[in-house]
Amino acid sequence: MNRKLILRNMRRQLRRTILTALTIALATFVLVVLLAVPGSMDRIIAQASTTLRVVINNRTGPWYDLPPKYCDQIARLPGVTACVAMTGWPAIYQNERDVVQAFAAGPEIAAVFPDYLLTAPINQAFASNKRAAVVGELLMRKYHWKVGDEVSLRGTGFGHVPLSFIIAGMNPSKKYPNTFTFRRDYLRDTLQALGRHDADLAWFLMARVQREEDLAAVIRTIDETFRNSDYETRTVTESDVLSTSLSAIGNVRTIMYSLSAVVLLTVLLIAANAMAMMVRERLAEVAVMRALGFSRAVVAGMLLGESLLVALIGGVLGAAAALGIFGGGVNLGSVLGGTGSLWVDGFGALQGLGAAAAVGVLSSLLPVLNALRISPAMAFRQPV
Repeated sequence: MNRKLILRNMRRQLRRTILTALTIALATFVLVVLLAVPGSMDRIIAQASTTLRVVINNRTGPWYDLPPKYCDQIARLPGVTACVAMTGWPAIYQNERDVVQAFAAGPEIAAVFPDYLLTAPINQAFASNKRAAVVGELLMRKYHWKVGDEVSLRGTGFGHVPLSFIIAGMNPSKKYPNTFTFRRDYLRDTLQALGRHDADLAWFLMARVQREEDLAAVIRTIDETFRNSDYETRTVTESDVLSTSLSAIGNVRTIMYSLSAVVLLTVLLIAANAMAMMVRERLAEVAVMRALGFSRAVVAGMLLGESLLVALIGGVLGAAAALGIFGGGVNLGSVLGGTGSLWVDGFGALQGLGAAAAVGVLSSLLPVLNALRISPAMAFRQPV
């Protein structure tokens, strides 16, 4: 019976019910997306902590280069599986807003990044074609690229050099959804032909370690090997690099949580106003039900149930929209060198739905309690 009364009462002021549900839906959508930002960052760092990779930069500063030949020595050190030299190449695709942070790397990329999940045909195509490129899934989706397409990018640095690539394969790993990786010798030869004498220098080197317990020893050995050389090194883990990059863009976590609190408080006040009006309209009905012997618990359940149902409808709509739009991931451009992306997962959607349900109950709790305190005789005299 309560369910029938709840559904019937929701249809009385259908416009208000719909608007309240849509307000909660919008707030839930925004809340889920905001909470996904720190969650996505935590996932990036957590994943990087399991890769057993170290990043080797120039000791003077990360903006100075390193000789790629260092990798030959590093790969022979105890505990090291492979090493690859990488050179960043900031570029644009069609216009200034289409920024692509591409990286030129050697054929050792597959050994250093087994989590790229590249198949043998993709690795073979990358090795056999000088213009081959491997592109992350989200970047492919963003620009509607397909394997076999010819893509032209224009560098934003020296000479605004244009380069043409053949997409040899897609990087399916969700850890690196925005990557654009191509061959270093292609970039080196092009820049040398244009008179760049430092074209063979790498931005940084990356090495993969065999076991987690070898990380500290490998880091120490690499830096000791090149101490007092022309290019001294500073080696850190991949997770440390990403943590530093995230901290450099500000305290995003605090900002997102603060905005989430503001969203919740705002929608709570809006919903509370709507529920207060709903309860005032029900005062006469509450009085009749109380006079007929219905307990306070039954009446409260009916009123709270109506509020909760409206909130859940809005919560489901908002969470489903966030999951549908961001569930497959969204490219954040060149943030974090190709690892930056926003993902909404099922747990985040459930968090938003739970927040919507809490708003529905809390917004109606005080008006319902006030209505139950009024005696049936006085309730009939209350103005609506």
